[in-house]
Amino acid sequence: MDVRDEAAVLGTLQTWAESNENIRGMVLTSSRVIPGSTIDFLSDYDIELYVSDLTPFADNDDWLAFLGTIMVRWPYLPRSTMNPDWITRLVLFQDGVRVDFQITDNRAVPSHAYSNGRKILIDKDQLFTSLEEPTYTDYLVKRPMPQQYEELVHEFWWDAIYVPKYLYRGELPFAKYMLDHTLRHLFLHPMIEWYIGTITDWNANPGVWGRRFKYYLEKERWWQLESTYAGAGLEENWAAFFAMLDLFSSLAKEVGRYLGVEYPSTLEEDVTQYCLWIRGQ
Repeated sequence: MDVRDEAAVLGTLQTWAESNENIRGMVLTSSRVIPGSTIDFLSDYDIELYVSDLTPFADNDDWLAFLGTIMVRWPYLPRSTMNPDWITRLVLFQDGVRVDFQITDNRAVPSHAYSNGRKILIDKDQLFTSLEEPTYTDYLVKRPMPQQYEELVHEFWWDAIYVPKYLYRGELPFAKYMLDHTLRHLFLHPMIEWYIGTITDWNANPGVWGRRFKYYLEKERWWQLESTYAGAGLEENWAAFFAMLDLFSSLAKEVGRYLGVEYPSTLEEDVTQYCLWIRGQ
């Protein structure tokens, strides 16, 4: 594929918006405007449109023809996905360019909007003249409260008991769900984020679903995390499970010391021994 570069894509967007009276403002957001972000040919363009009339965007996707031939889009039909005032159109074009549109007819832009960065591409009505300077802090790791830490640790050790139960039974789908969704994404990932916060003075953005963990973690920690991933084999999932327990324990103890909160070592020992007992049956 011959993917258009940023200048070409933004130029096409601006030319279209300038000639379309319905478009009153257009803003580029997200990674392409955040200092230090890693941009490559797979990086999308996050565009917010402020319009006079939402009807042409809510009815169909004919208006997207100016950007090229569509490969696939989401959602299938135009609709709101988060904020009811906005219509979402995430679009991948045949040449590999992806543009994520959010479109609204609410042109009252609060001064604190775009605190995580923006590039104003079109402003026909001076919609953005009162914006405050970006702080780029929206996605930084937040220090947890002691109770938040304690709850997460205890809930991790409760849900940990499900993995050996279903591995023992050979019921791989449920075991994988508990290992790779519940334990990993609900508990391990937040703990990794908190650990990263402690070593960066809470000035880090690890990205969604841990996409930037590798850039913050020490090599040994990263290798430990890699060892928690497994394929379909039962034996390798047993190994990944116990590797996850070890990594969570190590990180949680360090975060607990940082927060001045006592880590429940007896709980960990009891649950680990229970899991090992199931493994030995």
